[in-house]
Amino acid sequence: MNRQYSATPGTAIGAAVLAFLCGMRCLSEAAAFLVQLVVLGAAPEYVVGMVWNGLLTATLFLGGVLLLMRKNLGRVLVVIGAALALVVTVLANGEAGSYFFAEIDGQAMVTGDVAPFLLFAMTVAVLVLALIRPTSDWLEGKRLDDEEPSKQDRLPGW
Repeated sequence: MNRQYSATPGTAIGAAVLAFLCGMRCLSEAAAFLVQLVVLGAAPEYVVGMVWNGLLTATLFLGGVLLLMRKNLGRVLVVIGAALALVVTVLANGEAGSYFFAEIDGQAMVTGDVAPFLLFAMTVAVLVLALIRPTSDWLEGKRLDDEEPSKQDRLPGW
């Protein structure tokens, strides 16, 4: 008997939770840039950093919520937010890094080797979980032929 598995929300929930965590990290960066903007005065890197991290925060939070609501737009937003965060993490080093990652007295807020690696791994995990097939199947509502839809998936008149 060739039965397909029933689509479960595990990967989508994992992607949404990790998107929220990545969004919290971006929110902390945006808040740090805002504090620097208020305390130290206007500087281009503070404005760019605050706006960039604010946009990533909004993208990841909104994407996570919509993903949990089984909206395909949520998956798209999570993928875009995670991909942009990865690109900046990999490419923004040296002088360009001060526009994307908050610094205090010239030192990055996240120091050491373990924390940046964990942040990078978490962002990769968000991207992978949002892109894999079980997340897509769950969003599309695929189920076995003889499986009844859940109450929230039933169309009027079912």
